[in-house]
Amino acid sequence: MPDERFFLAIDAGTTMIKAVLTRADGGFIDTAAAKLQILMPRQGWCEMDMETVWQAVCGAVGTLREKNGTVWGNICAVGICAQGDGMWPVDAGGKPVRNAVLWNDTRAEGLIDYDAINKTCVALGASPLFPGACPVILRWLKEYEPENYRRIAAVLHCKDWLNYRLTGQLATDQSDASTSLMNIYTKKYEFSLLEMLGIGSCKECFPRVAASDEVVGTVTGPVTELLGIPTGTPVIAGAIDVLAAATGCGVTAPAQKGTVIGTTLCNYVVLDEDGARVNAGEIGSVLCHTQPGTYIRLMAALSGASALDWVRREILADEPYPQLEQEIDKLPVGSEGVFFHPYLYGERAPFRLGTASSGFFGLQACHTRYHMARAAFEGVALSLYDCYRSLPSGEEVFAVAGGAAKSDLVCQMVCDCMGEKTVRCREKELGILGVVRLLQKACGFPVLSGTAERDSFFPDMEKHEQYKKLYMEFCFLKDAMLPFWKRRQ
Repeated sequence: MPDERFFLAIDAGTTMIKAVLTRADGGFIDTAAAKLQILMPRQGWCEMDMETVWQAVCGAVGTLREKNGTVWGNICAVGICAQGDGMWPVDAGGKPVRNAVLWNDTRAEGLIDYDAINKTCVALGASPLFPGACPVILRWLKEYEPENYRRIAAVLHCKDWLNYRLTGQLATDQSDASTSLMNIYTKKYEFSLLEMLGIGSCKECFPRVAASDEVVGTVTGPVTELLGIPTGTPVIAGAIDVLAAATGCGVTAPAQKGTVIGTTLCNYVVLDEDGARVNAGEIGSVLCHTQPGTYIRLMAALSGASALDWVRREILADEPYPQLEQEIDKLPVGSEGVFFHPYLYGERAPFRLGTASSGFFGLQACHTRYHMARAAFEGVALSLYDCYRSLPSGEEVFAVAGGAAKSDLVCQMVCDCMGEKTVRCREKELGILGVVRLLQKACGFPVLSGTAERDSFFPDMEKHEQYKKLYMEFCFLKDAMLPFWKRRQ
């Protein structure tokens, strides 16, 4: 007889909320989703209305409840993974102070000397700062929105805000906390960094840090009235989305590596503590994994599938991806001389420059919109390769996940570019699967073992040699553009 206890797992991404009802043994029952809107009130600004995000969660969960009312009362735990970095500020009454500022926001590009402070960050065992990091955004608020700055009682990440709405408790987890300010080895905040930024008074605003599978609160009565989740249902701390996805596809052991081709482009290698200490650097970051004693060395480029979506929308009139990929596949490696830089939101890895910008190069009258489209796909693949050139080598196979990884063409392209066997888990909601594994551990249930079913892609080494040559040109163009980008600071 199947276990009649259920989990509610939520993935709060940058463009979409997904809510999934699963059995406690991990079997998926039903899914619902709601779209999110990114607000861009000024150039370089990326924000979200915090209440609107909560309402989107309520909408998705409400849809699940309507469709699964007979078992809804059997939900025994809730877990969330979500977009990371950025800042989600609340006041003393638990209300949003202002819109959330997202991870890809670049308003604070010229605010501080990143090179200087990041040397200290690495020395203290904390991740380097960049314009979308929470402490930097706090510094920006102090300078440009002082009234809002004074109202802040707690600074949260996306999933922490949603957990707070469910439980009334303020907490974060080690994966999100390790994106900035926390010493990844001691799991304690390094508040001296706030003093260096001139915002030392904010140290009381940072919530307690829990393990990803630790229960941080229980569902409150008002949430039960709103969503029907039983009062007292435990809610775990959860994890940043990239690490939830890594947990879901079984990339948890040292030397394993993977990429999430989502809105952003997260490339990582799993390390033990010795490896983490050796490989820490001032670009990218080292984050705490969901498994104790493990870490990931991360190069998270700011544009992944978001660059492909932009090109499809602005140049190809929203042509369906299957049709678009058929046309792309007819063109040779190299797009017959067209190159694309995917830096639509600036860049943070493998180099840090908020004023970096996107661009097509090599266009001539003979080229078509499909040459531009293929160049965009190749530009993302070359950006991925660029990131791995700055990461520890790891195993000679890597796992891909994320929305764009559903495409066979994308998977084969990055496989050829990397020159390594590439595996893709067939389970589409890997972040949710990672949350389910955390919920199982938290509730004392048997944890899903092994890895999900996978598709394998094998590199065409002749194409790999072509991509290596293209990479040299890609970097040449990047170096040539740097003076122009820096003049825009």
